[in-house]
Amino acid sequence: MEPVEKINARADAFWALGLNQNAGPDEIREAWRHTAFHAHPDHTNGDCANFARAKEAYDFLRREGLTVKGKASGHPRRPKLRKRVIELESADIDACRELLITALVHDAENSDTQSETHSTSDADHIPEAVGFYGRNLTYFVSTPVQEGANRVALPTSFLASARQMETEVLNFRSNGTGGGEVVVPENITARKFPGAKSVRIKFEADQQMRDDFWLVG
Repeated sequence: MEPVEKINARADAFWALGLNQNAGPDEIREAWRHTAFHAHPDHTNGDCANFARAKEAYDFLRREGLTVKGKASGHPRRPKLRKRVIELESADIDACRELLITALVHDAENSDTQSETHSTSDADHIPEAVGFYGRNLTYFVSTPVQEGANRVALPTSFLASARQMETEVLNFRSNGTGGGEVVVPENITARKFPGAKSVRIKFEADQQMRDDFWLVG
């Protein structure tokens, strides 16, 4: 339904219930109860035209969120945020891996110790999927965190209009090994994840954890 059509339909619905468009939720519900009683076919010798028209009007206003207590009159309800989980594309995973290797090479060049630079370590992590809930991001990483220093490479521009996916390496320390969740600080989120309100990273995340993401509010 086009915006103009919706405005007209809303006006018609208020008119059908004998209300002006500034009526609040209580007035709408009371008008429906009054009309439903007096226009019911049992009280009109079987004539259901007025009852049907009033019910259609009330159902429309209810779908628009105008019959709920605490809702401002004249404003449709907010759309419910939908959760979704997407698997990362192989190109994004490869970009994360390359960034981790580059970081290892850089560290090796600035260290007195010799280290392998052709592959990542157990303390380096790459997500397989990302969950969206509005502007809140949750990255799912199958590997467990390691005690001490860890790195995770994340595609960061899911919510931005960037032509090419940006990737960042985040460093953190853990007091133990295994699963868990890391919440990215707000200042880093604002700087490195354009458009995001919050960022969480779940480690040792299996398919069940991804499925549970859809269910938990």
